[in-house]
Amino acid sequence: MTVAAPPRMALAHVEAIFGAPPDEVALQTRLAILAASHGLQAPKLVIKELPKLDWLKKVAEDFPPLPIARWIVYGAQHRLAGEADHRIGLQIDATSAFGTGEHPTTRGCLVMLDWLLKHGFHPRTMLDMGCGSGILALAYAKTCRAQAVGVDLDVGSVAIAKRNSRVNGVAAFMRAAHGNGYHAPLVRQAAPYDLIMANIFAGPLCRMAHQLKNHLRPDGVAILSGILTHQANRVMAAHRMQGLRLIRRLTLGEWSVLAFVRPAKAE
Repeated sequence: MTVAAPPRMALAHVEAIFGAPPDEVALQTRLAILAASHGLQAPKLVIKELPKLDWLKKVAEDFPPLPIARWIVYGAQHRLAGEADHRIGLQIDATSAFGTGEHPTTRGCLVMLDWLLKHGFHPRTMLDMGCGSGILALAYAKTCRAQAVGVDLDVGSVAIAKRNSRVNGVAAFMRAAHGNGYHAPLVRQAAPYDLIMANIFAGPLCRMAHQLKNHLRPDGVAILSGILTHQANRVMAAHRMQGLRLIRRLTLGEWSVLAFVRPAKAE
């Protein structure tokens, strides 16, 4: 079957894990309808029983400590190795929440934050929009020892972000809440922010550009990710229309990370 998202390949092997034996006929029918709607040939379906495994534990074991700029991300089973590194440690265990540092969009956000800090940017308040595991807020809080707010539409992700703040010893600096983006009460109460980081998708980033501007302090910086390179111009245009100025762009394969500043005076 054709894959419509990175990495783009003519053919791909796609796996899905079910908690119970699926209905083979129903599944094959659904796949055939989906393939036909995109003008594709129905994929070959193979169903087999897997051994009982703790999949989260297996995923955690398969990923050793991951250095990213001034940070090193590791799971609990690799804590000693992570703590022995000279970088700032972030313990992020494999969970259902997005954000372990493996994906280029997360890694790009951290690289961009590191660059800003090295160039004299000293934010005292930060918003992690769509926080997932809370990795971006954690990195900021552990480095700057300043206040971070995380918000996510997924209740489970918020619970994981809160747990990660305790595990990493920054619960006093980090608050996370379930809510609809900038409409969340906690987000409004803590605004404006010196730094906003949003690793989501291009569409929501464009739609929320006006709200981002209104929640960003003059001279504040926004780091935006989750953007395919061919979508970057659209995201840049949406934020330039709000008076934000692009200060840096990173490209990691098919992904782009953008950093904007809100000028103290309109340009």
